[in-house]
Amino acid sequence: MKNILAILTLTFSSLVCAQQIKFENRAFEKSVLTANPEMDKDHNGKISQEEAQSITELDLMELDLTNANDVKYFKNLKYLSLTINNIKTFEISDLEYLEKLYIARNNLKEFKISNLPALKTLACGVNPLEKVKIKDCPNIESLNIMDSQLKELNVTEFKKLKYLTVDGNKLKNLDLSSNLELIQISINNNRIDTIDITKNQKLEMHILYIDEKVKIIGTDEQMKKYNPGPRLIEMQEKQ
Repeated sequence: MKNILAILTLTFSSLVCAQQIKFENRAFEKSVLTANPEMDKDHNGKISQEEAQSITELDLMELDLTNANDVKYFKNLKYLSLTINNIKTFEISDLEYLEKLYIARNNLKEFKISNLPALKTLACGVNPLEKVKIKDCPNIESLNIMDSQLKELNVTEFKKLKYLTVDGNKLKNLDLSSNLELIQISINNNRIDTIDITKNQKLEMHILYIDEKVKIIGTDEQMKKYNPGPRLIEMQEKQ
């Protein structure tokens, strides 16, 4: 009988250990638990695979995080905010349900995301980013990479893109011919000389954030309605 109990105890312990996640960054696990104490159902101060999969939203703003790679364990996330931290590199993939990702105001130098089929909103601006790699994220509707160091950006993959904010970069060219759903663009403070919007018939022409020096190529109907929007920096100063 004692042997049977010992075997059962050992088996149970092995199962528990197998369910525990081995976090790359222990500080990340602690931050998640601090922000979501209710997820620690067994009150052991650790996150199991089952507990991680029970979470659909993570708000980890201003927690001085330097590494967020462990977000990969939260397979059912729909919302993730890592805004205002000290993350330098970020790479995630295969989060099937993630709809909103906010990682602005960090120290990002590398940013790679792939296979996020549900992603609609992405904000990764105010970072020293020179390049971003976004692959297999076909449903992005809102993309914000303002105040970074981008010299080039390919948005042709984003057929459903409605809102694009890339002001404050070093872009020389921007091809919007594949983004037929665009409603609003903000491209102030770049190095763009000419922008062709003839394919973007859904643009709200009464308010566009485009530097006055930029030559706009549009249809006659578009240009009749064109009215430059106020510079974003001026709007921020008034807030």
